[in-house]
Amino acid sequence: MDADSKKSVAAWSSVIWSGALAATKLVVGIITGSLGILSEALHSALDLVAAGGTVYAVKVAARPADEEHPYGHGKVENLMALAETLLLLATAAWVIMEAAERLLSDDPAALEVTFSYWAFGVIILSILVDVNRARMLKRVARETRSAALEADAAHFTTDIWSSAAVLFGITGAAVADMTVAGSWLHWVLMRADVFASLVVACLILHVCKELGQQSINNLMDKSSGEAVARVRQAMAERMPTYPLSRLRVRESGARYYVDMEVQVPHDLHVDTAHEIADAIESLVASTLEGSETLVHMTPALSLPETPEFVIRRLALTHRFGVHGLVLQHTDDGLFIIAVDLELPPDATLESWQVAIEAFRKEVQRNLKADVVALHVEPDLRQVPAYSEPLPADWEEQVRQAMIHRGAPLPTAVRCYTRGHERLCIISIPKENRLTVAESHARLTKLNKKLAERLPNLARIMVTYEE
Repeated sequence: MDADSKKSVAAWSSVIWSGALAATKLVVGIITGSLGILSEALHSALDLVAAGGTVYAVKVAARPADEEHPYGHGKVENLMALAETLLLLATAAWVIMEAAERLLSDDPAALEVTFSYWAFGVIILSILVDVNRARMLKRVARETRSAALEADAAHFTTDIWSSAAVLFGITGAAVADMTVAGSWLHWVLMRADVFASLVVACLILHVCKELGQQSINNLMDKSSGEAVARVRQAMAERMPTYPLSRLRVRESGARYYVDMEVQVPHDLHVDTAHEIADAIESLVASTLEGSETLVHMTPALSLPETPEFVIRRLALTHRFGVHGLVLQHTDDGLFIIAVDLELPPDATLESWQVAIEAFRKEVQRNLKADVVALHVEPDLRQVPAYSEPLPADWEEQVRQAMIHRGAPLPTAVRCYTRGHERLCIISIPKENRLTVAESHARLTKLNKKLAERLPNLARIMVTYEE
């Protein structure tokens, strides 16, 4: 059963029970003369009206977006919740005025409540129905994110307590005849039914405040702090390279509409930008179920000024490759930077000496380091040459080596050749929960183990599947 069907079944169930309870309470209230039960009957009658409105709202909210309503029809549920709030306010006002009239009346008959087991029975039945109905509505509202059903659930949860107050009232009226006339206890018990109706009115007013505030907030597109926090956390954890500049989240029924602005490199190609936007939209959709996201990309003209970034940027300017960065603060207050520089293996130190010294001075000047130590290494990332051809069962040998080492089975084994140069790329399933350091250690160890197991016929590179 889809979400719309679940909401419809829950709403119609609420209508049926509200109608049955309203009729039963009205009959018992007229027989007993209990203001508490009559107020509960009126309350249930308004519940019936509100439940009918919820059925209509759920039906309208299920309609797809159109040209006149590009954000869908979900707001109708908030409108219905606001209408229900106004009905409850009218109920509370009537109960308070009637209670005041009875308390101030000089006619003893105004406080008279006819004892009946039917009164107890209908209130207990009402409590049992409301307990089950509130649980059902809460469950469906949580599953479908329905504002109308959530309002009904909160409403009927309060009905449980108001029914308990009425039960106390008619119990007090029933035992009043057992007390001494004119005593304070007799005075209180004779008015217990009226006091119970005032408790019902106060509970109704409390529900009005909660429902009204929530409905108005949703109609005015008040930002959902929880939803915003979840999106920010997801972006920070899974896409930290594209920081958020602005984020707005609005709700319409069971859907979220997300507008966000992210910072990207200013020279990003439009095709790449489109792919990044698609990835961000998928991330938000997995974070907020039922969301539509619009991503605006703004060029990040300001670059991060961390020491690592500054060193890599300066190295790129001087046409160096770098790795093995070390930033060390000593007890003597010195700031030491050590960097491995990658140079062509056949180059002479003399030909690169000026560039190396210029790079050292720029790093020292930009980062105000006391010592900049440079270690020169040959760039040996070229694919080596092999004289013997690859065996016909090369891929099978790779798979058997992976099994022997207890490694994940490869998703792909690809060999690329150019003359006598050979590169074998082995793809394994992704492990997204690993940190960069853990992933590097794992792949490096696997590379080493496979090189020991396989014939020395190609350079092996283990990587994660695309």
